Amino acid sequence: FNSHRLWNGNKLVFDGGHPRKSISIAYLGDEIKCQHRTTYDNVRFMLPRASIKEFLYEEGQRASAEPERIIGVDDPVVYHLALALLPSFARAGERNELFIEQVMLALLTHVQDRFASTQVPVCTGKGLAPWQLRRAKELIAGHLAEGVSVARLAEECGLSRSYFTKAFKCSTGFSPHEWLMRMRVDRAKELMLGSDEPLSQIGVACGFSDQPHFSRIFLRLAGASPSTWRRVKR
Repeated sequence: FNSHRLWNGNKLVFDGGHPRKSISIAYLGDEIKCQHRTTYDNVRFMLPRASIKEFLYEEGQRASAEPERIIGVDDPVVYHLALALLPSFARAGERNELFIEQVMLALLTHVQDRFASTQVPVCTGKGLAPWQLRRAKELIAGHLAEGVSVARLAEECGLSRSYFTKAFKCSTGFSPHEWLMRMRVDRAKELMLGSDEPLSQIGVACGFSDQPHFSRIFLRLAGASPSTWRRVKR
């Protein structure tokens, strides 16, 4: 982003460019005006103050510990989180709300960790209680096709979203989204061995948006394409 000017009110606060992978944080309550003098591509995340306060409350932090305003700071973490979401922009049919929620939680955690005055606690290594883990697995298994939000899983376990996510990974070694993908693949394997349905129908029945989506995830987790796996196992 080679050249632009930025005013806050009547004060010129920036005149220059931003390198690739850099980020800026602005408050929409400020009187911000921009003059873009070159072409550029960016991803804009909108973080409502209510969401930030809810996150801070769940983490036991002060409600005033909000991110500082920054302009053009190099941040490869946010850059790669944005890249992780690009397929969701391009292929809306494959969008997984659970995955998007995980990325947004990671974004908020990172922004608070780097640009706010207090630090986000790290995982202490404590996992879910047996009944919580059992309930979470049951919910995910019962919503293979449409998925289930982290907020719903956390509520059923009586935990905050951020604590639940960390505790679930401590207990299983996987994020809720990763666990969902693995359960979908396991269910697909059962259907592939127990029926003669086309692979495209099996993929959709297990929650994958289409045959390419099913094949990509199955290959990554099973080490073979669905057609090869079915032929070898039979």
